[in-house]
Amino acid sequence: MRLLLSVLLAFGSTAPAAAQVRVAVPGSVSVVPSFVPVLSPGLAPSFSAPALSLTLAPGLAAPSIAPSLSPLAIAPIPALAASAIPAAAVSFSPSLAPAALTPTASAPAKSAGPKGAASAGFQDLGKLVGMAEAASASTAFDGAAVKAALENAGPADLPLPLGTKRVSVVRLNTAKEASAFIPHTPNTEHFIGELAKKWSGIGWVDLRVYTDAKGDSFRSLDLTGRPELAAHLPEIQPHEAALIRKISLHANDLQLVIREAGKTPDLIVDGVVTEMKSLFPGGEFQLQLAHANEQVLQHAQRHRLAPGAAAIDLTQREAVPVAEIREAINGFVRTGAEIGVASVSVYAGTERKVFVRGQDGQFDVQGAPSRRKHGAKASLVPAKSAARFLVPDALGLAKAPDPKVIVREVTEPAKRLRAAGVKATVTVYGSARILPADVARAELDALVKKFGGKPKRPEERKLVYAARQAVEVSKYYEIARAFGRIVAENGGGEVAVVTGGGPGIMEAANRGAFEAGGPSVGYNIILDKEQGLNKYATPGLDFEFENFSTRKMSLRHGSMGLVYFPGGFGTMDELFEVLTLIQTRKMARVPIVLIGEKSYWDKILDFDEFDRMGLISHGDLSLFRFADTAEAAWNGIVATRFPR
Repeated sequence: MRLLLSVLLAFGSTAPAAAQVRVAVPGSVSVVPSFVPVLSPGLAPSFSAPALSLTLAPGLAAPSIAPSLSPLAIAPIPALAASAIPAAAVSFSPSLAPAALTPTASAPAKSAGPKGAASAGFQDLGKLVGMAEAASASTAFDGAAVKAALENAGPADLPLPLGTKRVSVVRLNTAKEASAFIPHTPNTEHFIGELAKKWSGIGWVDLRVYTDAKGDSFRSLDLTGRPELAAHLPEIQPHEAALIRKISLHANDLQLVIREAGKTPDLIVDGVVTEMKSLFPGGEFQLQLAHANEQVLQHAQRHRLAPGAAAIDLTQREAVPVAEIREAINGFVRTGAEIGVASVSVYAGTERKVFVRGQDGQFDVQGAPSRRKHGAKASLVPAKSAARFLVPDALGLAKAPDPKVIVREVTEPAKRLRAAGVKATVTVYGSARILPADVARAELDALVKKFGGKPKRPEERKLVYAARQAVEVSKYYEIARAFGRIVAENGGGEVAVVTGGGPGIMEAANRGAFEAGGPSVGYNIILDKEQGLNKYATPGLDFEFENFSTRKMSLRHGSMGLVYFPGGFGTMDELFEVLTLIQTRKMARVPIVLIGEKSYWDKILDFDEFDRMGLISHGDLSLFRFADTAEAAWNGIVATRFPR
């Protein structure tokens, strides 16, 4: 299928008119909403039309894709004009209700709705899909092409099996949604069908999508806080449901893995892939362990994961025979089989023992002292039976940066600035997520209108609270804009405002300088998604970097002052790198100004505690100062003189 997207109007957060995207569809185009809406061929619901025009509201980021290739992430859609789509020319298959479009971060048992940020655009998109479905007949969607439809929607603190890159989460409220988001493969067809039959006992469940380093994915259903749900899920035997209840007593995060391809372990327990086995009278423990090891091993090899675990229930035992089990496990190790499990949890009655693999390759009860003889040296050569697939040729596969690109990115930005008459720069760092005050206020008003000032549902309260916080921090956007203007007005065209070129605080500082007629510089980083250069960089003074390291060097090169607004990991990374360089005399000292009340920064970073603990010298606290206004920040820069 070939997909053609032509953007008829450039998008921007302050664009005054709606932008139109025309989609020519020889075959079909699919749209699957996630935390960030995604356009990708083959995903549900499906468009079929000779030509389809979508009118998108201002603020939508301009897409740039190659036909029929990778998914296209776009900004949350504030509104979709349904009138732009001829109902007779469009068919959707099937409709996803607005609830299906709402992602969630986790699924506490007490919650009946999605948790996490949700866009009003999801609701509008849901209405649009429903309207079009009513206008024409649809065929059943098989879900076979739904793969990694969610990108980075889950919170960063969700446990991740070692080797996976990210996890995304979506709330499934109906069997139809489950059918849409679970791939239809020979291994899952029966599961999906049975899930639909048993849905009345399920009600809702969170689906997690784990993506590995190769871009492949696997999925799980969240049982955290709801182990009883296992009894209502397909292909779960009563003895397995009983073992899941035992495991839930010590697990903080419990996932049931959906078997999509090949041998697959049953669970993910606190981020560790785990295969369940039950040992009935007459069964052989070592044989069950071998089967569990094979399940975990093949899954780990398929997705390049770290070792997993086995959980074995001794169904007729009241206590774990430790010596017997230890010998059985190590007897399996001595067979020379490739080992895919790093721990084996054994359950008997109410007792649980965990056997972990030591440096010598043997298993022992967790917490047992090492059996290494006194004076023996640890070998640097791994045991012959070590899982070799766990050690990729990282050095051999690592791609060295192109020296020509490095040189160009180090030398060309400064050369371009000097050619434009710039003698010095003032660099502004800060969050890309902070909105202009009017935009933040409008989003809050829309949520209050929709949910009320004091919503009853927890997820709605969270959305309204986040919107109020956005209004509160929008003051920093206005300070950054004012600061950019002050630099431009006082710099006489010889001092440029330099930012990372993105939205939020970066856009605000560039905007202030641009509107005042001064040099406004954007050093943008090329990413697969997310950041695009804001529209307030002076033409010719924008630059795109492939490497973060050279971009960092250019941001601070020739700067007469570095100004840090509230921000996330990226801002903190830039701040601490500069402080370290100045502290170690690898960089000449320049004024550093932190915008915001000191009480704010004390909550984020308690600098005085560094001093009290002796982790820095007391004099290092003089490397920066605080300012809560644009004027104070500028004065702090021009009034400071350091010896060179």
